Amino acid sequence: MRFRFALRQLRKNLGFTITAVLTLAIGIGATTAIFSLVYAVLLRPLPFPQPECLVHPTPLWLVAGAKDISAAIANDISYPDFFDWRAQNKSFDSLASYHSSSVTLNSFGSNTASQLRAAIVSSDFFRVLGINPTIGRTFTRDEERPGSHVVVLSHDLWVSSFHSDPSIVGQRIMLDDQAYTVIGVMKDFAFPETPTASVWLTPSFDAETSGTPPSTEQRGWNQLEMIGRLKPGVSIGSAQAELNVIQKGLSVRYPDSESTTVATKVEPEIDNIVGDIRPALRVLFAAVAALLLIACANIAGLLLARGEGRQSELAVRTALGANRSEIVRQLLGESLILSLLGGVAGVALAFPLLKLSVYVVPANLPRFDHVSMDGGVLAFAFAASVITGLIFGVLPARKLSRIDPAHALRDGGRGTSAGRQRYLLHAALVVAETAMGLVLLVAAGLLIRSFTRVLHTDPGFNPQNTLTFGVGVSKKRYPDEKRAQLYRELLPKFAALPGVKSATAVFPLPFGGGGMDLSFQIQGHIVPSGREPDARMSIVESNYLHTMQIRLLRGRDFTDADNTASAKPVALINAAFAKKYFPNEDAIGKGIMTGLDEDKKIFREIVGITGNVKQSALTERDQPEIYVSYESAPFAPASFALRVGGDPASYVNSVTSVVTDIDRELTVYRIRTYADMMNQAASQPRFQTLLLSGFAAVALLLAAIGLYAVLSYMVAQRTFEIGLRMAIGAQRTDVLRMILQRGLRLAVAGLAIGLVASALLTSFLSHMLYGVKPLDPVTFIAVSVVLLAVSAAASFAPAWRASQLEPMKTLRDQ
Repeated sequence: MRFRFALRQLRKNLGFTITAVLTLAIGIGATTAIFSLVYAVLLRPLPFPQPECLVHPTPLWLVAGAKDISAAIANDISYPDFFDWRAQNKSFDSLASYHSSSVTLNSFGSNTASQLRAAIVSSDFFRVLGINPTIGRTFTRDEERPGSHVVVLSHDLWVSSFHSDPSIVGQRIMLDDQAYTVIGVMKDFAFPETPTASVWLTPSFDAETSGTPPSTEQRGWNQLEMIGRLKPGVSIGSAQAELNVIQKGLSVRYPDSESTTVATKVEPEIDNIVGDIRPALRVLFAAVAALLLIACANIAGLLLARGEGRQSELAVRTALGANRSEIVRQLLGESLILSLLGGVAGVALAFPLLKLSVYVVPANLPRFDHVSMDGGVLAFAFAASVITGLIFGVLPARKLSRIDPAHALRDGGRGTSAGRQRYLLHAALVVAETAMGLVLLVAAGLLIRSFTRVLHTDPGFNPQNTLTFGVGVSKKRYPDEKRAQLYRELLPKFAALPGVKSATAVFPLPFGGGGMDLSFQIQGHIVPSGREPDARMSIVESNYLHTMQIRLLRGRDFTDADNTASAKPVALINAAFAKKYFPNEDAIGKGIMTGLDEDKKIFREIVGITGNVKQSALTERDQPEIYVSYESAPFAPASFALRVGGDPASYVNSVTSVVTDIDRELTVYRIRTYADMMNQAASQPRFQTLLLSGFAAVALLLAAIGLYAVLSYMVAQRTFEIGLRMAIGAQRTDVLRMILQRGLRLAVAGLAIGLVASALLTSFLSHMLYGVKPLDPVTFIAVSVVLLAVSAAASFAPAWRASQLEPMKTLRDQ
C-alpha cells in the first residue's frame, strides 16, 4: 500500500522524478563503471586454485654507493640463484621461474614462417599455478636440461595452426629450425606476465644459446622472474625470512656475483601484477564516489524544495493521526524508489561507459580483460543505490516530519525570517557540493598540467616518421656472428628503399620493452669485484644516433669501421653517465670495461657523449647509459628503426619483402610506428586525466545546478519580500545584486572549504604527477576562478528573474 502511494506521488511530479533519476543515473553509472575496473584489477582473485597462496619472490639489490637496505631496488634473478632458492627452501610447495622470449614457427603446411611469443618456464610453472593441460602433460624436472626439446602449445595456437588435431601430442614441430616434441596443449589461460604466449619452453632453450658458459650457468644473467605457491600455514613473512637466510649464504659462497644482493621481498602475486596502477584506481574511485555524493546533495535539495510544496498534505496527514515515524518511512520509501530507479538507469549507463573505456584505458592495464558487469558489480550497484537513497532521503525526511500542522495549514510561511530558515539546509548542501566539486577540479587541474608536461617531455630522440620492427632469427641457422652479418646485410637494403632516409638496429629499442644493465669498471678507478657500479647498456649498429636523431654532445658517433672484429673497442656514454662518473673531468678518451669485456680484460675508449634518452617511460629520471657496437654483443636480438619521408605505416610491405627475399624462413614482427609507441607510453596518464577531468566537469555542472536550484527556491519563497522591497523604493539592480551576492557568498564558502580540503588531499596525487607539485598555486588559482565564474553564471538567471518582478502585481498575488 505504502509502495503504491509512493509511486503515485512520484508520478504526480514527473519532471522532478525524471530530473532526480537522471542525476542519480550519472552518479551511480559512473561509480559502477569505475568499480567494475577496481573490482577486476584489484579485488577479483586470480583465476587459479587457492590464489591467496601465490606469491612473487624478488631479490633486492643495493645500488652502487648506497649504505643500507632502504636504497635497495627489486631486480630479476639468474638461473643458478633460482636453482639454489628452489632446492634449499622449505616454505614453498613449488617455486617456478619464467621470462618471455620469441621463437619462429618454421614452415608448417605453408611456405612462410611465423613469429610466436614464447614463455621460458621452469618445470613447476604450471604446478605453481594449479592448472592442467587440455591434452597431454606438462614439463618434468629432467626436461630443463640442455638437449631436451619439448614444447607445450597454447590452445589458440593448437586451433589456428594445427586445426585442433587431437593427435598433436608426440608430434614434432620446428621452432627456430630445431625439432621440438609437443607434449601438451594448455587450456585457455593467460598468466598476466605473458598474456600472449603461444608456446611454453623449458630452461633448456636458454641453455643452448651461444656463449660460454650458457645463460643457465651465469649468476650475472639476471633475467628471470619467479612465482611461488606457499605451503599450507606458511606466512609471507616467514617465507621471506627463509629466503633472506638462503640469499645471505649465497652472498658468502659467491661473493663476486652476490655481494650487491642484500635481501629479498615476497609479496602476494596480485600485488606484483597490479603494480603501480593500484593508487591511481583508488584515487579515481574516490573521485567518482565524491561525484555520487554531489549528486546525493542535489537530490536532497530537490526533495527539500518539493517537500515545501507538500507541507499542507503532510500537515493534514499529521492532523489525522500519522506519527513522525510513519511520515519518515513514507518519505524514505519515495527516496528509495527514486534511488533504485536511478540505479537501474545507472547500470544501463555503465554498459556503454565500459564499452567506451577500451578507447581510453591503457592497453597494458593489468587484468583489463576481466572487466565485466558480473554479479559482484551488480550487487555493488544495488547496494550503492540503496545507500544513496538513504543518504539523500534522511535529511529531507527528518526535516519535513517535524512540521507544525497548525502553522502549515495557516499558510504562515510568508515572511523573511521564515524564508531564511527554510533554505538554510539547501544552502548547506550547496556549500558541500561546491567544496567537493572544487576538490575534484583541483585534482583534475593538477593532472591536466602534469599530462601536459608529460606530452612536452623530450624523450631524447625524434619519434616522428619512424617505423620499428623486429626480425625473427633462428639461433640454429643464424648463430651470433652470422646474425650480426645478417643485420649488416639488411640495413643497406632497408636504407635503399624509396623514401627511407636512414636505417639502424638497436637493442633494446627505446620504449620497446626489455633492457639490459651491466656492471662496469673505470680505468684508473678499479673497485673490488662484486662492488662494481652498473649502467644501462644499449647495443647499436652504426647510424643509430643519426637515424633516431639523438644529440651528439661531444666526440664522435660509431662508424662502420667500429663494427668489425679487428676494430679497436670503443663506447659512447650519455650525459647522465658523464655527470655521475666523470663530474670534474673530460670523459672523452677515458677507458671503461663493461661486463661484456671482463673475460678479455679490455677497456673501451669513450669516443663520444650523447644526450640522455628515455628508455621505458616519459617520466623516468635520466639514467647513466653506455652504448657499444653490435660487434661487441652479437647475441642481442635487434630491433630495426627506419626514418622515412612519408607515412611509416606504408612501408610495412616493402620491409617484409626485403626480409623474405633474403630468407623466406625469416619473419617480420611487432611492426609499429614510433608515434604509436609514444602514444601508448602516455596512455596511463591520459587515462587518469580524462576520467578525473570528466568527473570534475560533471561535478562542476551539478554544483552549478544545485546553486541555481537553491537561489530559485529562495526567490520563490521570498517573492512577497522582494515585491515589498521594490514597492518601497528598491531598484531592480539592488535586487539583482542581492541575489547574486547571496549566490556568490555560498560559492565562496564552498570555495574556502574546498581549498582547505584540496590542500590536505592533493598529497595523495603526488605519485600521479610529473613536473607539478600537489600545492601548485597556478592550478589552485585557475580552478577557483573557474568555479566562481560558473557560480556567477548559475546565480544570474534566478537573480535576473527576481529583478524583473512587478511589485504591485506580486503583492496582489501574494
